[in-house]
Amino acid sequence: MSRLIVSVVLIFVSLALGYVWRKSVLAKQGSNNHLISLRDRLQFLAFFVLIPFSSMLSLWGLPTPDQRLLLFPLLGICAWTAGGILGLLFASLAHFSRAGKGSLFCCATFSNIGAVGTLVCVVFFGEVSIAYVALYRLFEEIFYYGLAIPVATRFKGDEACEVRVQGMRISRLLCLVIAALVTGLILNRLHVPRPEVLGHLSAAMSITAAVLALFSIGLGLRLSRLAGYKCACLGIVLIKFLCVPCLVTGLAYLLGFASIDAGLPIKITLLLASMPVAMNALLPPALLSLDLDMANACWLMSTLALAIVLPVLAFFILPLLSPVL
Repeated sequence: MSRLIVSVVLIFVSLALGYVWRKSVLAKQGSNNHLISLRDRLQFLAFFVLIPFSSMLSLWGLPTPDQRLLLFPLLGICAWTAGGILGLLFASLAHFSRAGKGSLFCCATFSNIGAVGTLVCVVFFGEVSIAYVALYRLFEEIFYYGLAIPVATRFKGDEACEVRVQGMRISRLLCLVIAALVTGLILNRLHVPRPEVLGHLSAAMSITAAVLALFSIGLGLRLSRLAGYKCACLGIVLIKFLCVPCLVTGLAYLLGFASIDAGLPIKITLLLASMPVAMNALLPPALLSLDLDMANACWLMSTLALAIVLPVLAFFILPLLSPVL
């Protein structure tokens, strides 16, 4: 119960503080230039420093990684792919406009793993989960910028809009994540003893990164009315919190992850596959003249839904999984 409360409080308090800070600064200065600069610095610290380093430390201390974990990144790819396909299918059945289809596709594909997912896994399962999260999202950057955004451009509302994506270009963030994972794995395989204090440091850095990332999201948060997008919000909730988790968790079981670390990889997969819409899902709709209000509503609704989803996972789903695993 305490872990659940900590997760919910950290998520929503961090977002709320960022939002309140934004309102306060705008009221005093009337400009958001300072906010943009602060948001960029916080996200750089979280995603380019704290998360890669904590991932390296966690993988270093992982007890003899099972060779089957090399398949773990496939679960992330399957989750994002399934979400995108289901998003387009739902949008077609609901007869959304072309711009609406593109927005729902982005919301169904992009998931908040880096901030919310990591935070929830660390609070629920401890520092060892950081390594699994890093493996799960290993190809996140390549997938989003190499596949998801190019697909979204097919639904752009204004033909004059153009988003230049250099194919499967590897970003600096991906390079850092890969370097961190390789370094941690080498230290692990060489059986270099990791000081115990580094394990606590890894967990602290991961939680700090999540709080900073969520605070930075709150800085750019613009609330919109949900009433006009009930159908889209319902579709996103069903896709994000029911369809994708069932599909990906079932795949993890078929791949034999139930026999690794008392089934911890499957539990982590369930949590990561049940994450809300990522804030960067709003970027393609903004740049491509898609339905930005719909994307904003879906992001907000899926994030608020965590207040219900996390208790259901903690009190019902995870306990039901334990006897099976």
